[in-house]
Amino acid sequence: MEKPFNNLASLLLFLLLSFSTAICHAELNASLTGTTDYFWRGYSKSDKKPSIQANIDYEFKTGFYLGSFLSSVNFADHSFENRSKLEFRPYVGYAYRIARDWRFNVEWNRYIYNGNIFGRQADYNEFYFVTHFRDLLTLGLAFSENGYNQKHMSFSYEMTGRYPITDSIEFSSTFGYNKQKKNLHYDYVYWTSGFTMHFSRNIGIDLRYYGSTHTASKELKPLDWQFEPDAVGNRILFSITFGI
Repeated sequence: MEKPFNNLASLLLFLLLSFSTAICHAELNASLTGTTDYFWRGYSKSDKKPSIQANIDYEFKTGFYLGSFLSSVNFADHSFENRSKLEFRPYVGYAYRIARDWRFNVEWNRYIYNGNIFGRQADYNEFYFVTHFRDLLTLGLAFSENGYNQKHMSFSYEMTGRYPITDSIEFSSTFGYNKQKKNLHYDYVYWTSGFTMHFSRNIGIDLRYYGSTHTASKELKPLDWQFEPDAVGNRILFSITFGI
């Protein structure tokens, strides 16, 4: 039987989302995205196949925000029972303006799966620390004390640059390093470049080149967990997003 999303963290967050607008004024944002691959820090969470994703969040005038992200997943563990098909990620964070052009975010995420990944329960926490310079540059660090519930820490470092070409077209590039060898057999270096185009306030498409490679192999640190995703390599991905 697939495990429901009924742990304390998700229950509390859903209650907060349900009653937040009654507590104080907040701005609601929501989106639905279809993408040709759920690319994630160097590897695919959808077995290099299309994925459907949804996100909803509330932003408060105090700087606090909270929300939840839902995505279809496919970890190619077809021979295992009770395999995960959904990833649910509640999150809560705080945004602070350091100076006129600089902002800082700190954020907690809980990754929750509706089943197992290669036969193991893999829910875990992750913490984000992100700095923004205007809307042009973002520097981020993600940290988990127990990545994929495998009893080892993991880190991810990422830098994204953006350049608005017109009011409706933006070019952006990302370079990142995902330190996951103790959990996934590998570390990953990944990079992306592409264009985001907004046809209206609520509709946008993204066409992007993705690349990644391994920087440490499983022979350096043998594990007994069979989840060892390959680096995506070089691919072109397309996504379309509808928002409110």
